[in-house]
Amino acid sequence: MRWGTAGRAAALAMAAALALAGCSTGGSETDSGKVTLTVLTHYGNDPLKSGLQKMVDEWNKNHPSIQVKTQAVTYEDLLQTVTVRQTGGKAPDIIQAYSLWGGQLERAQVLAEPPEDIQQDIKTNFSTAAVGAVTVDDKILGYPTEVQTYALYYNKKLLAEAGVTEPPKTWDELATVAAKVTKRDAKGNIKVAGFGLTSGWDSAVVHPFLCLLQAAGGQFLSDDGTQAAFNSPAGKAALEFEKSLIDAKSADPAINVLRAFPSEKVAMTINAGWWIGSLKTAMKDKYENVGVAPVPGPDVGDRGSLAYGFFMGVNNKSQHKDEAWQFLEWMNAEQGPDGATRMGSFQYSVGTIPGRPADSEALADDNTDPNYQPFIDALEYAMPEPNGRNGQKIKTTLQKSIEDVWTGTRSVDDALADAAEQTNAMLSSG
Repeated sequence: MRWGTAGRAAALAMAAALALAGCSTGGSETDSGKVTLTVLTHYGNDPLKSGLQKMVDEWNKNHPSIQVKTQAVTYEDLLQTVTVRQTGGKAPDIIQAYSLWGGQLERAQVLAEPPEDIQQDIKTNFSTAAVGAVTVDDKILGYPTEVQTYALYYNKKLLAEAGVTEPPKTWDELATVAAKVTKRDAKGNIKVAGFGLTSGWDSAVVHPFLCLLQAAGGQFLSDDGTQAAFNSPAGKAALEFEKSLIDAKSADPAINVLRAFPSEKVAMTINAGWWIGSLKTAMKDKYENVGVAPVPGPDVGDRGSLAYGFFMGVNNKSQHKDEAWQFLEWMNAEQGPDGATRMGSFQYSVGTIPGRPADSEALADDNTDPNYQPFIDALEYAMPEPNGRNGQKIKTTLQKSIEDVWTGTRSVDDALADAAEQTNAMLSSG
């Protein structure tokens, strides 16, 4: 999976488990002067697996004294695998991680500090969203490898059938369009939902809310990251707006939007850029009905998005940190034959927007799909997903509060106040 549950059980156990870690020889080996580095990722299936291996094969061919081996586990098992290997003496030299885990990894001192020149490259030459995703307490954790932003997906055919020719530019317009597009059967059950909300999945619940929060002028945490900021007029307005769509029966959180939108049973929803590739595969010729626009806010011109990503960092336990950073720099900073970095070209090939704007510029002629542009634009204004030391716990707490409002079991004020109180406690306990 490209986004989804962040290994809740593993995340909750991670700090305690990593605190027990002792000294280790790491995952690298030496053989007659040859260094072997291990890279642990969740790229276990194609095209991700073969795309990464292609880069590794190129490196190994041209660097006989520094050889790289890849190891892959499922996304759901990635964090737990890092934990177990860190404590078990078989830690990989290079770790791929979800940006939300950054605070936990930093607290447990799993990751080595990047060399100064690499830090400067990241700060200077990567998008605002990419830098935010790999920064914890002003510390750069590694190279951003995959960056995702959010936008509004809509079905042009369904909107046109309701007499709508353009995507909504305000919340009022979105609510009006959603009501026009929604279709029900004789019993009142939704056959086509005007807007898609999905429950039971932390990212699908929290991330769209955060996009609406930013579009209303709000933010998740205070500027210094020490206090919850979502329990604000903007946060309340965003959650009340979602609830209003449910109350108007234009949205039903019980609908599986990942299946219903490709089947043209949902007219609009908020999701990340990675979904474009999945929609092309699932919808085939019907993909021409899909449009993408910025997530609107209360007024014309308001827009919101969220950025999250994955990064690759060097393990503090590696005996060959210099060689590991050399490989990562080759993959993430050196230009390849097409004028982009190898990682940028790889991510672009699987439908992900590179975090380095120069890569997108170099590869622009290879992509004629206009649906990518809103996600590229969002790289400069999207709010980075908070990735502090209790990031996953905070995300799960907010998910429950949002879902309580959706089901009508709690008011917006009570739900957000409770989530903010718990968030502040987790932030202070660090």
